[in-house]
Amino acid sequence: MNKDDFKQTLIKQYSEVIEVIILESESIYRSHIDYNELDFRVRSLIQAAKVDGLEETVIWDILEHRVPEYINFLSGMKIAA
Repeated sequence: MNKDDFKQTLIKQYSEVIEVIILESESIYRSHIDYNELDFRVRSLIQAAKVDGLEETVIWDILEHRVPEYINFLSGMKIAA
């Protein structure tokens, strides 16, 4: 397995983990995501990804594609701070 194959495998694995943490952060019959819960879990996931050699930007790109509302939530938090 070369470096690119390894990176693609990691991206696929982390994409699957992101799907799980999104589902686990949902409530009210999957109509609402607890962004604070999701954020806590994403921060832990990013640390694990870094240890595995995956750039943080890859995780954010996956999240932005999958849950753009989460990115908007984070942007709103930065503006309020």
